[in-house]
Amino acid sequence: MQKQYELSHEDGSSETVSLPTHFEVCPRCHGKGAHDCWEGGMTGDEMAEQGPEFFEDYMSGVYDTRCTECDGKRVVEVVDIEQLSPELRAAYERTERELQDMYAMEAAERRMGC
Repeated sequence: MQKQYELSHEDGSSETVSLPTHFEVCPRCHGKGAHDCWEGGMTGDEMAEQGPEFFEDYMSGVYDTRCTECDGKRVVEVVDIEQLSPELRAAYERTERELQDMYAMEAAERRMGC
């Protein structure tokens, strides 16, 4: 399988390339295809306040929603970095670092109310 990716290079340029991929179990839902609608955002104290019936419902999956990562498919397509040339691998890893840095900055801005 192949997937189109836009990779950035050290000189600031970018290019769209087709990279080999394979499927892996979804890291978000661990292959269930669903997760709780609070996305793990409820503390034990908050859950205890709701009572035992709520806890039973929660544990049985009543409040589950389709996984936001795999859309319920239980697997995600990921780049097979083992098949990349050293140059493509370096560009792919640089691009992934840049994306993670951007996501971290966006999350920090949201926490600050921006």
